[in-house]
Amino acid sequence: MSDLPGQVNPTDGWQELPPGLPPTGILAGMSGESLLNLAEYGDYFTVRAGEEVITEGRPQDRLYILVTGSLEILASVSGSQIKLADVESGECIGELSVLEPGPASATVLATADSVLWSMDGDALHNYISEHPGGGGVFLMGMAQILSVRLHEANRRIAESNVAPAYVPARTEEVITAPTPSQLGFFEKIKKSLSGESKVEISTRIKL
Repeated sequence: MSDLPGQVNPTDGWQELPPGLPPTGILAGMSGESLLNLAEYGDYFTVRAGEEVITEGRPQDRLYILVTGSLEILASVSGSQIKLADVESGECIGELSVLEPGPASATVLATADSVLWSMDGDALHNYISEHPGGGGVFLMGMAQILSVRLHEANRRIAESNVAPAYVPARTEEVITAPTPSQLGFFEKIKKSLSGESKVEISTRIKL
């Protein structure tokens, strides 16, 4: 895994910028200007085929977006490692960890040479606070991918004939804004969705 800074052309000295964030997947509803703004709040890096981006059980506190290449998500269930999902350009991984850091619940492996972009929780909070329009669309993209991934993981576990991992009761309330300050934060986003695709933000996101 290595950083992907702007590369300087040795012939004429011009700097070649990293690839832009793709307007697909989780980022499909964001404007070109919002994608440029968002890119400034994180870092680009590269991984080679066969390298792990995230390792199950190790500390994880970042969100990643796949810019180019391909990844797969693997998890250990009842002593066996099963494939949970493929990750395509524009999709994100680590979305839960950026909200609540802790040990990674799955391994993410590069299946081809790939370019990724990542940000931590502080950078995400800063982006949403400073660009609430794009931030609102970004949060909705996160909610949608969480829902799709949960259903896909349940299907694959059922097909593998293994016992599902423990899921706390009332999982529909896992993503919540319980405090007045958090409620005000989400209300600010709802009122500031100017210049972006019209979306509805709820302070309780059901999976």
